[in-house]
Amino acid sequence: MRTVAAVTGSLLVLVLALSGCGNSDETAKGTPSANVEDKSAGAAACKLLTPGGLEQQFGVSFGDGVPSHQEETGSDQCVWTSSGGVSTTTFSLTVLRQDGLRGDLKSSGMTLAQLFQQTKGAYPKAKAIDLGDQAYIAAREVQVLAGDTWYSFSFHGPDDTGVDGLKAVAAQVVG
Repeated sequence: MRTVAAVTGSLLVLVLALSGCGNSDETAKGTPSANVEDKSAGAAACKLLTPGGLEQQFGVSFGDGVPSHQEETGSDQCVWTSSGGVSTTTFSLTVLRQDGLRGDLKSSGMTLAQLFQQTKGAYPKAKAIDLGDQAYIAAREVQVLAGDTWYSFSFHGPDDTGVDGLKAVAAQVVG
């Protein structure tokens, strides 16, 4: 039972990491992104999308993506932020691979598919969508498990216009 509680706690950290929370250059010690390694380590996630492609989907100009690597989970992330406009819009793509699991996620012995299923349980209103092996949309996030890779797409803007764009971007990346 304690193992399940520890894994569940780790999953909440993973959810925060996957949704892009706490990922600025001014992170506090002990936060999920506090031990971000060399930002170039997350560059692969940034190569999956372009600012122009994001602009086509969301109707907002984005700057270049900022890569990061979350050592605590083993995930790579890229965050694009709108350039100009009256309000800030942010798009995040996080990629986690089975062979890249780190820390408590790795030591739990769970597979990425099991972690994906448990995390989905935190979203009671999640709606299944047809992408990859398993996928769902919840709030302003699309989560996709394709083979041994988990893709997390999130959109944070002034309104709900990003939901359709999220699905389209996810389909573009996952195929």
